[in-house]
Amino acid sequence: MIYLLGGPPRVGKSIISKAITAKHGINVVSTDSLGAVLESVLDPEVEPGLFVFNRFNEMTSVDRMNLIVENTAELVGYVIEEGCAVWKAVNPFVLKESEEGRDVVLEGVAILPELVSQLENVDYRAVFVGNQGNEHKENIKKSAKQNEHDWMRCSSDEYIDAFATFVVQMSSYIEKEAHKYGFEYIEMDKRPFNDAVSEVVDSLLG
Repeated sequence: MIYLLGGPPRVGKSIISKAITAKHGINVVSTDSLGAVLESVLDPEVEPGLFVFNRFNEMTSVDRMNLIVENTAELVGYVIEEGCAVWKAVNPFVLKESEEGRDVVLEGVAILPELVSQLENVDYRAVFVGNQGNEHKENIKKSAKQNEHDWMRCSSDEYIDAFATFVVQMSSYIEKEAHKYGFEYIEMDKRPFNDAVSEVVDSLLG
């Protein structure tokens, strides 16, 4: 069985995946890893969507925050464009794992409802998660402080607040898309986090 877990960054997908591995021993693969493989073998001219965030990363921190807060839709568009590019690796990976009869959890931002809906001849389950809570910025700050390898560990409170705004907007988009294509969306803010994790695990694995 192929288990697909999608949603914006910073909503708990990695934690959910670790819970699945710990409880059920199913291997987890991140779409970030598949995207990194593509980036190492393709040039921007061949697959520009893979490198769309170069524009964002080249901005000053002030300009990045302004984009996140004032034009969130543009940043969501970046995520979608990158996701569509990464899907060119995700799709054959899913088909191969399914053909070989292996159980695997594939998680990441590149798992988008529209793309998942196009899968054919694959036995899979898909769940999408998000966080549209007003206090999500505090969750991000807490998570960053607890993980020494977290890339947001040294980010300013202002930047994290701005990023949380993007996550909320992206979560709203994912919820609408999930419902549009008939997939379950689970809001991580409606209950204690550990309870939400358990709900997602149970829903995904059935």
